[in-house]
Amino acid sequence: MGDTNVVVVTGGAGFIGSHVVDRLVGEGRRVVVVDDLSTGAATNLPPGTDLEQLDLARPEAASRIARLRPSAVVHCAAQASVTESFRDPARDAAVNILGGLNALRGALDGGTNRFVYVTTGGALYGHAASLPSAEGDPIAPLSPYGLSKWIMERYLAILARDRLSWVALRLGNVYGPRQRSDGEAGVVAIFADRMRRGAPVTIEGDGEQTRDFVFVADVGDAIVSALGHRETDTLNIGTGRGTSVNELFGQLAAIAGYGQEPTHVAARPGDVRHSVLDVRRAEATLGWTPRTNLADGLRATYAALRAVSA
Repeated sequence: MGDTNVVVVTGGAGFIGSHVVDRLVGEGRRVVVVDDLSTGAATNLPPGTDLEQLDLARPEAASRIARLRPSAVVHCAAQASVTESFRDPARDAAVNILGGLNALRGALDGGTNRFVYVTTGGALYGHAASLPSAEGDPIAPLSPYGLSKWIMERYLAILARDRLSWVALRLGNVYGPRQRSDGEAGVVAIFADRMRRGAPVTIEGDGEQTRDFVFVADVGDAIVSALGHRETDTLNIGTGRGTSVNELFGQLAAIAGYGQEPTHVAARPGDVRHSVLDVRRAEATLGWTPRTNLADGLRATYAALRAVSA
């Protein structure tokens, strides 16, 4: 079996992963981060964190993880841009499928007890037949990104069967401090950065599309809670509430003191119209509930951005 005090966090120098690392280090766990630093930054990591700079899609990644003999693996590393997945589906598949398989193989070969797969909710359910979407609803991804994340979920169910316990956490639209405003950024990070600089803000589509915005600290709580359970399961992690992009713009503009009107452009291919997650199963299974309302989360996010930019 794996070392009872070692947790490997792939993508641990990135947005979500670094918040998980903070929590685990704070609990006294030994954390080894596996990250190629393509989108993450070593400065996101707290003191005492070991960093293995490594591309998970490379063949040696599995053996490098296995040699660590971790008790648990939290797999956060991903190519997370819908737009980029259309532009380069082969890279999307290499990162999200091959990289995921290497993380899983390393866990299996290293005698790991628990595997937490951090995946997407909104990009899986597609044009949802009903809202909020529950874990048993039809899977109908509209983008290569959603497809690659779903394929890895199926690989996990097949390859890990009877070999280790695992949980797939399907996340809503995560936002909060450390989210980058370029590349694979979410709408909150993009809006906040442009408002801080007084730059024009662009909304894709009419802005009435809804998303389930969940604060990164709450997501970190869910991931750490999932590590402490042994059940194999698939759980939605969100708030169960939808917010339109227009409403998000208004709330964030009020916080930032931003007085310009947004410009609307054509919607992106692969974007769903409405995405809201039913989180009752996660609440019952993990004893977890999202604690941060949107207004408080946006204020914390904007304050952190201003502090970093000062």
